[in-house]
Amino acid sequence: MSKLKTLFEPKSVAVIGASGNPEKLGWQILNNIKNGGFKGKVYPISLKEKKILNHKCYTSISAVKSAIDLAVIVIPGKFVLDEVKKCAAAKVANVVIISAGFGEINEAGKRLETEMATIARKANMRIVGPNCLGIISAAVNLNATFAKFNPHADIKRRNNIAVISQSGAVGSAALDFIASKNIGFSSFISLGNKADLDEGDFFQHFFHDNKTDLVVAYLEEIKNGLKFMNTVSRLAKIKPVAVLKAGRTQKGGLAAMSHTGSLTASNDVIVTALKRSGAIVLDNVSDMFNLMRLIKKPITLDSFDFNIVSNAGGPLVMTVDEISSAGYGLNKALDIIGDADAKKYQKTLVALLADKKINNILVILTPQTSTEVEKTAEIIGRLAKRHTNKLICASFIGGEAVSEGKKILAKYMVPSYDYPEEAVRAMGKFMEYQKIVKKLKVFAAPKIFSENYSPAGAAQMDYLESFQVLSDYNIPAIETIKVDKDSLGGIKYPAVLKVVGKDLIHKTDRQAVFINVPSMVEAGDILTNNELLKDKDNYLVAQPMVKSDYGLILGFRRDHSFGPILMIGYGGIYTEIFKDVQLEVGDIDKTRAMAMIEKLRVYPILKGARGAKSYDLDSLADILVKLAKIASEHYEIKEFDINPMLATHDGFTAVDVRIII
Repeated sequence: MSKLKTLFEPKSVAVIGASGNPEKLGWQILNNIKNGGFKGKVYPISLKEKKILNHKCYTSISAVKSAIDLAVIVIPGKFVLDEVKKCAAAKVANVVIISAGFGEINEAGKRLETEMATIARKANMRIVGPNCLGIISAAVNLNATFAKFNPHADIKRRNNIAVISQSGAVGSAALDFIASKNIGFSSFISLGNKADLDEGDFFQHFFHDNKTDLVVAYLEEIKNGLKFMNTVSRLAKIKPVAVLKAGRTQKGGLAAMSHTGSLTASNDVIVTALKRSGAIVLDNVSDMFNLMRLIKKPITLDSFDFNIVSNAGGPLVMTVDEISSAGYGLNKALDIIGDADAKKYQKTLVALLADKKINNILVILTPQTSTEVEKTAEIIGRLAKRHTNKLICASFIGGEAVSEGKKILAKYMVPSYDYPEEAVRAMGKFMEYQKIVKKLKVFAAPKIFSENYSPAGAAQMDYLESFQVLSDYNIPAIETIKVDKDSLGGIKYPAVLKVVGKDLIHKTDRQAVFINVPSMVEAGDILTNNELLKDKDNYLVAQPMVKSDYGLILGFRRDHSFGPILMIGYGGIYTEIFKDVQLEVGDIDKTRAMAMIEKLRVYPILKGARGAKSYDLDSLADILVKLAKIASEHYEIKEFDINPMLATHDGFTAVDVRIII
């Protein structure tokens, strides 16, 4: 059973700050609770009023002698802390704080949030918010928000979709969309500032909630990435989770010191974490709404190629283009031409649905002289009702001529889209989820995490010590020696010489790398006269020349929320320019390491394109797994990159390594 059952199915609700003025939120929330059809007990808390909306008022939460499952606080922010203390003393189970003026304002507000959360934990009480819209639960017809939404009247279908939103505006738009379509609804949560309960707690709740088939979340920040990946990956194994993450293009606070750091921007990390969790990644609000149309109950697909039926060649071709450009597969694309009436649609669809290998169909219709819009919609609806284990969607393209057909499709709960491209995106994302979830493993968050992680004070580990780390983990590396006057004669020439030091992050940019040094004379000249060596913290190293056609970059960056993010890509000095890279979360195994390699654009060359000899990619995958082990065992390492890791037909060899601690 969910620990939040009393939050979503309360038997009693108090409104602290209830008002007799319809312009006040305290009245609007109380009115929503009453008109929504909530059958439990309601206790308005007001210092001024005796009765509001036919409910007896109480001057304080402590004056209510009955048990209270949920208290909604809607008073000026400066008074909220005292009310939270009173709720804790009265043993209130859950508190929703609508009031603003906390962490979103200043540091003092954040401290108030922390204090309220501490009080709640001691009293075994949970808090939603502050600075939130509230919650809605279809299970008990409760609308404890100030949004215009009536769970008693607006919900045409009980259960199915839960919406979590960190934005009140996005949440309100989602509710309005649900009310205007025949979309199933289970609950809505406005997260606000997440002083106590966060998205992870609600994902955990929906794991136990059999009234919810799809969880859609709009998030602006993820507080605990490790907890997030654990809860989402567990939930995604039994029901789809779709996440629209805003602010993905913002750079993190840590100025990247390594190639790895510069190539793992916040957007890439978040998308990587979402994919590792098994979440459906939404790119915009349109994606969110289109997916909400699609998923109406649990359904399992075992093939993932599109099947299309259309009465128009142009839209069919454009739909096939959309499928191809998105990287999805195509099974059948049937043009039943412009004279197709309802019977022709029926004959075609019945034949396709009889094929056990076909589990999805997108039906495209354009209004032409022979088109029977309403009859065709009726046929599609009846077939969808009969074949509940198959994904049947429709796109009736046009305006007034197809409007009645769309209403019929809605009656039968057939996902209907104005344009086939929208249908392809929604169906594709859902089918991709179905493919991934079959192999999805729950993310096991490490018991220890770098709580003292700080972007401040990052420094480069000594160069030779960095090579020792590679040696400790049996990662192949080139022989590297420190150069002084006594060792000049022992170097095998021609050689590569490098000036290294804690401030020499990108050595090539500083003219600190000397390739193909022919003899001891030239090496001695560099040792004696190079300006960089006048800094006592810098020194010279030598490495043998290695011939290689390709260089790769491997590494990881420790994200402050999601932990280590591993990377592999095309390496060298132009790494940031080509950006042929793949990322993975730090719990990588050999299979996922190989999948990273196979997604690289340079992979066909490494595999042996046009009859060329392939490289030892199995050993390359092993190196990635070893890097993950380093990341898990050395929390002090912030960034780690090997660039380049030279590829030869004898194996892979690290010739440069940079570790930031």
